[in-house]
Amino acid sequence: MKWLLENFWIKVAAFVIGFLIWLHVATEKEYHYELKLPVTEVSLNEGLALSKPPPDSVLVTVSATGKQLLREKWRDRGLRLSANQYQAGRYTLSLTSATTFLAFQTADISLDEVISPTSAQLDIDIESSADVLIRADLQTSADDGFAVSQPVIIDPPSVELIGPRSMLGGARPVFTEKRTLEGLRNTVVIRLAVLPPPRYGLRVEPDSVTVTIPVVPIKTRVFDKLPVVIFNAPPSVRLRVEPDHIRAEITGPPETIDELSFNNLTVSVDYRQKGDNGWTAVQLDCPAGYRVKRISVDSVTIVDDSHANPGD
Repeated sequence: MKWLLENFWIKVAAFVIGFLIWLHVATEKEYHYELKLPVTEVSLNEGLALSKPPPDSVLVTVSATGKQLLREKWRDRGLRLSANQYQAGRYTLSLTSATTFLAFQTADISLDEVISPTSAQLDIDIESSADVLIRADLQTSADDGFAVSQPVIIDPPSVELIGPRSMLGGARPVFTEKRTLEGLRNTVVIRLAVLPPPRYGLRVEPDSVTVTIPVVPIKTRVFDKLPVVIFNAPPSVRLRVEPDHIRAEITGPPETIDELSFNNLTVSVDYRQKGDNGWTAVQLDCPAGYRVKRISVDSVTIVDDSHANPGD
């Protein structure tokens, strides 16, 4: 066994060199390989667009060297279908090596045959465009002592929606990607992607916008004698609450809080939540962008006056 260890490292080097030579020869050899590739592109004449998606993938045979078969780039790029011979309308495109191509072309790899499917239905429409407004899909909340001022500023306020003319009729506003921002103390400026409608063949330009979220110190207003109303009271029952008015402190953006009126605020109690002693929690509802800082009482008593003398 000693002969195995004689000149051990020379033997290891010879083995490695021999393996590398074999690997080089094996990967330089041309192979025929059958695989399924995604359809990533359909070539159309200028001014045209597909209104329905082409096949997701096509089973083809390719010829390539071993080195090319090991590379992923040409596979990820998928296939390109050529439909430049068509105008607007519905057509059946025969899938052959004359109409089906590798999207990433190299000299060392070629598409030999289309196996399945052998045809594709193409719905071709005139490409058109429409200006649509953008809505920012935001959830924001300011830190204590601050408020998010309205409105949020979107620049540009609209985008061009591009796609098949048949899909653009009555186009609605599009939304940005969703973003949640909390604990804001200063005005925030962010870049958000604009999401096209979830229908094939539509895209937006530009594909992102700048969104400015103004954050300002809050201002407090005091509202006296807000009436308390009773919800879900049983019919034909004479009820009242004690106290029947409350005092509330509302905070909000300084530029709009002065416009807030009594009609924008609702103080209520739910009869169904009444306790045995008549005590019921008070709910104060105010518009979005405002907060209830403090109320004079957090519960009131619901009193049933159905059996009381009206003169009392």
